[in-house]
Order: sequence, then structure tokens, then C-alpha cells
Amino acid sequence: MTGASLAEPTDNEFAAPNKMSNLILKIGDKKLHVSKEISKFRLLLALYSPVFEAMFFGDSEQKGKDEVEINDEFVDLLHSIYHGQMKDGSVLHLLKLAVRFQMEVLLEQAKILIMRSRDFSIMKKLLVADQYNLADLKEECLNSFCSVVELQRNVKASPEYDNLSMAMKSAVCDRMMKLQ
Repeated sequence: MTGASLAEPTDNEFAAPNKMSNLILKIGDKKLHVSKEISKFRLLLALYSPVFEAMFFGDSEQKGKDEVEINDEFVDLLHSIYHGQMKDGSVLHLLKLAVRFQMEVLLEQAKILIMRSRDFSIMKKLLVADQYNLADLKEECLNSFCSVVELQRNVKASPEYDNLSMAMKSAVCDRMMKLQ
């Protein structure tokens, strides 16, 4: 996915109201027209997210509203769900949304994409693993090092090392000890 733009409604199947839409998801000054009724849209979002399940079917304060404001790059999330695609350029904000809306399937897709991506350095992957508490990603990154020198050069000597949590720094030190 290249990252849908709200500025280009021709690329956005949710930009214009249709006969089925009766709920507006507001993102900044743009609106996505969707249906609150039992629809594949509602069911799909509810299936992916307990947050949306509560919004559409539970006792959420949002349930009776005709307009719900969402201040994130939500169009990419919708396209990711509907089309099952995620690209390196959108993965970080999709990861943030997956965490916010408790979307385990998208979280897993994002982790796998980050793990496999050559566009993210090991240090960047460790920072993401640290920020979102992604143990699998952390372990894969740390286990990719075969020597203390390599770990020292790529992680400990990095200017971004100071941005890691104490827990992540401890995991780096533990890996260094295992490599000795």
C-alpha cells in the first residue's frame, strides 16, 4: 500500500456519502462516510478490534453518534484491513493505530513486515520493539548478532542507543554476555 491520501478523494472509496452511509468518521477536516448498520465494514472493524466492537455494538459513548472524530491516518488502516496490504512507508503509523485500536492481526502484520524489512536498520527495529513492547522483534534483532563487536558497532555505538529504555539496554547487555 502506498498510503492513501485524503486529499485525493478519487483514491478513497470512503470520501463521498452513499445510500448506505450513516456514520462519519472525521479525520481532521476530512470525513469518511461509512455505515453503522450491520455491514461488512462494521463487522470487519469489529472483528479486527475490540475497540470498534464496543463502538459499533457495545455500550460505548460513541455508539449513538452520527460522527466520530479520529485524529490519525485512518484511511491507511481501512485500506490495510480491506486489501490486506501494508508497506514499509505506512507500517509505523499502522503499528501505532494497531496498538491504539487493539488490532492484533494488524500488529502481527506490522511486526512481520518490520522484521523482514531492509528499510529499517537493526537499531530502528530495536527502537520500535522497545516503544511498542514487541518481544518477538526484540529477540529477533538481538539474536541476529553473532559477535560482541558487531553488536557494539551497530547498537551500543549508535547515537540512538540513549533513546532505548533501561529494559532494552539490559537486554542488549545480556546478549553481549551470551556472545562472549
